[in-house]
Amino acid sequence: MNLLQSVELLLAIQRVSSPFLDLLMRGISLLGSEFFYFGVLVLLYWRTQRAFAIRLAFVVLVSLYANFLLKALFALPRPAGAGLRILETPEDFSFPSGHAQSVASFWLFLAFSLREPLYFWLSGILTFCVALSRMYLGVHYLGDVVFGAFLGVFFAWFLARFFTRVSLPTLRPWAAGALLVLGSLMLFLFAPTPPAVKVAGSLSGALSGYFLTTLLGLRERPLELRAYLWGAGMVLAVYLGGKMVPWNGALWLFGRYFLVNCCATFFVPLLVESMRKRRDW
Repeated sequence: MNLLQSVELLLAIQRVSSPFLDLLMRGISLLGSEFFYFGVLVLLYWRTQRAFAIRLAFVVLVSLYANFLLKALFALPRPAGAGLRILETPEDFSFPSGHAQSVASFWLFLAFSLREPLYFWLSGILTFCVALSRMYLGVHYLGDVVFGAFLGVFFAWFLARFFTRVSLPTLRPWAAGALLVLGSLMLFLFAPTPPAVKVAGSLSGALSGYFLTTLLGLRERPLELRAYLWGAGMVLAVYLGGKMVPWNGALWLFGRYFLVNCCATFFVPLLVESMRKRRDW
């Protein structure tokens, strides 16, 4: 029996299933979802942690983009077998696990950045729990989550060393803007699947918003509660509004996620700054 691709292992894990465990494992699995990390990163960005939040977003999104490239390359199907309960229906391939990879890259990069033992322990515990939840839900084999976690560790380690040891040149605004446009174009052109297009749009939008915020010199100050609510409402309106537009195709999908992330990283700080100047906040 190949343990890494074993349906029997998944069936053994599911023998202890119950409605409570189903709900618990779904909740744990959310810790590896893009919606969870989007919320956390936006809160960090709005709480005077722009540079750190954008680095963390870069790590998670680059890691996920690589994940979708590998999924398209290997094209391995999701688990299937007699008696196996499938509690989720993901739209992409199985190998490697994006949830295990994203939780490992996020929390381990956080640990490398803060250099506190607690976060190293936390990254290991959360990665294990999310990996177990994905197998319990019947959407990943053991090999999927192990390799996904390994990739997450690699990206966290490599990019943490990159950000601390490599001194990036200071570019003129036009050069930085041109680099952003070129990078966004490359991300879009090489995205093999719709989930990869979403990640490409998110990364391009987040970086572009941060670039514009820095270029205009928008001050970095913590938001008040009502500013958070306004900001969350703006981002949600852009997200839901984009879904309502009856356009299809990869280009619009890229544009939707670009706008959502650019709204969070640029338009919300711009609105808050303009309201503060008018002394409405």
